[in-house]
Amino acid sequence: MKRLTVLIALSLSLCVTAALAQQKRAMTFEDILALKGVSDARISPDGKWIAYVVTTVDMKENDSDSDLWLVSTAGGQPLRLTTSSKNDNQPRWSPDGRLLAFISSREAKPQIFLISPFGGEAERLTESKSGVQSFEWSPDSRRIAYVAGQEMTPAEEKKQKEKDDPQVVDKDFKFSRIWLIDVETKKASELVKGDYVARDPQWSPDGRRIAYTTTPTPKADDGSLSDIWIIDVESGKQRKLIENEGPDNSPRWSPDGRLIAFLSRDSEKGLLGQSRLRVIPSEGGAAREVAPALDIRKSSFKYQPGSANWSADGRTIYFNAQVGTANQLFALAAAGGEVKQLSKTAGQMSAATFSGDGAAIAFTRSDPQHPGDVYFAKIASPGDAIKLTDHNPQVRDLTLGTSEVIKWKSKDDLEIEGVVIYPVGYQRGKRYPMVALVHGGPSGVWTQGFPGSWGNFGHVYAGKGWTVFYPNVRGSSGYGEKFLLANVRDWGGGDYQDIQTGIDHLISKGVADPDKLAQAGWSYGGYMTAWTLTQTNRFKAVMVGAGLTNMFSMYSTNDLQRVLEGYFGAEPWDDLEVYTRASAMAFIKQAKTPTLILHGAVDLRVPVGQAQELYMGLHKNDVPVELVFYPREPHGLREPRHQLDKMRREYAWFSKYVLGVEVPEPEKDDKKKPDDKPSTDR
Repeated sequence: MKRLTVLIALSLSLCVTAALAQQKRAMTFEDILALKGVSDARISPDGKWIAYVVTTVDMKENDSDSDLWLVSTAGGQPLRLTTSSKNDNQPRWSPDGRLLAFISSREAKPQIFLISPFGGEAERLTESKSGVQSFEWSPDSRRIAYVAGQEMTPAEEKKQKEKDDPQVVDKDFKFSRIWLIDVETKKASELVKGDYVARDPQWSPDGRRIAYTTTPTPKADDGSLSDIWIIDVESGKQRKLIENEGPDNSPRWSPDGRLIAFLSRDSEKGLLGQSRLRVIPSEGGAAREVAPALDIRKSSFKYQPGSANWSADGRTIYFNAQVGTANQLFALAAAGGEVKQLSKTAGQMSAATFSGDGAAIAFTRSDPQHPGDVYFAKIASPGDAIKLTDHNPQVRDLTLGTSEVIKWKSKDDLEIEGVVIYPVGYQRGKRYPMVALVHGGPSGVWTQGFPGSWGNFGHVYAGKGWTVFYPNVRGSSGYGEKFLLANVRDWGGGDYQDIQTGIDHLISKGVADPDKLAQAGWSYGGYMTAWTLTQTNRFKAVMVGAGLTNMFSMYSTNDLQRVLEGYFGAEPWDDLEVYTRASAMAFIKQAKTPTLILHGAVDLRVPVGQAQELYMGLHKNDVPVELVFYPREPHGLREPRHQLDKMRREYAWFSKYVLGVEVPEPEKDDKKKPDDKPSTDR
């Protein structure tokens, strides 16, 4: 009788499970935009609360909105702190734990607001004419150092209003400055005001000095010329912390104020190499790498450390680092020693923030099956992290593809790693259409995070019966400096083979249908896709997003000349061959693959001419091609309607040319403004 009861219960359980499975549905493009983004988890000094940001999409307003939330580390229902229709970001606890400061766009310019985490309305603190970019509390909670852009003069405002505003290239820069404001009196004064970009102010423990980072101009190309300075708050006296031709960033004071940990690269690999974690006396002196284990030339530790977090006693330094497809937390003795990996998560965690005593941490985490949420852990056992929030419960009603991290050997026997999402209902031995997605960078990396964005909507493909392949080609982060630099002077060489051999691997495993292949990518991923369509005809369709196509013209028209010089080893007129050999346009006559080109209309990182050159080359050679420009969009897409169009348009293109199935256009929204429709050339 007991056995019969068990069998009946098991049968009922299976029926319920089957019924629930039938109620689930495939993920859609609209589901991607409906996801709530959870970020910037900040633990309170007493370790009892975590403030964080939740971002949602408003399709009606064609914009996103972020608000501050609060959750107890003991668990319980999260509380929403702000409800402004404008973005509220960067929650930062006062050191005494009484207030939260944050930056809000609810005014004409972004300003710092203060709010009690335990009730009450937010109150504006600053009145910056140019808008606040970032800030840092003083140790005594009485002052805040903040970064704001250089204000316009009355004459400049008059010229701008009259549209008498010609722009002279590489002149008349507006620099960001560091200001101080008294929290009680709201009196603000400019502290750092040289003709350079100042950012990342970090107070010394005694509140008498501030370390900060500078670059000579606001140009992105000057980002590799950063230096660290220290200013005496009372006297205004400044001094450079270290002389180094490479970039120095992220200064972080030890609890006793005697040392500063920072990230640095030498001049030899200042443009492209990995940063080292170094320590230097705050009064000046020789810098040292924290431990030989952080130097990949001397040990097996090969991952780039993130910004330092000191333990309360100053004996330990903690940092996050990308390890292949997952982000992990590490620790090492400040005096030197081996690096210890504290976490072993299979997902993607954000940089941890620490309680005042250093005993507890907060972070966000996601994995291929779960969007990001807030987690809490004790530093002594970070593997026992507790999930505190559940901001996307609707995902449980969706059928998602399973995922796997795979490895294969490239053409030169270099081991490559990547991620695969299998189709919903995947059957071993059955071949499926497959799309290969190439990340940007090229020093980006595909992780074991949740694919829930306009640039990565793998579960939507999986729900439509596709395999999704994410190769981490040579040049990706998370695999050490040798791997990171393995594509120098070799764009379109080994990295191209890494993708092709990965596809061959999945075909040999019986996963991918060799006659139903597609490829897509954005930025460097767009470059690699444009290159691919001129090197092989194995793909039935490709999507080139903000892609580099002619490296010679790209060099002089984009905003990162030094980066290209680092990868190609020269300026283009000094080595025309290396730039030409890596340009898709040099081989455009070989292209046959139907190509969709998507590009932001005001992209400065990869100017629109790159898309126009590729379009004309394909059009004149009778290759099916469509070029779409998204008005107002820079290098990435920001407006939700454009994001939705991008996803729909990409899939429709692949469905047509890979599967032979036309996807009908969605019904038009009459509320759209005329310029919400992307401009299209056919």
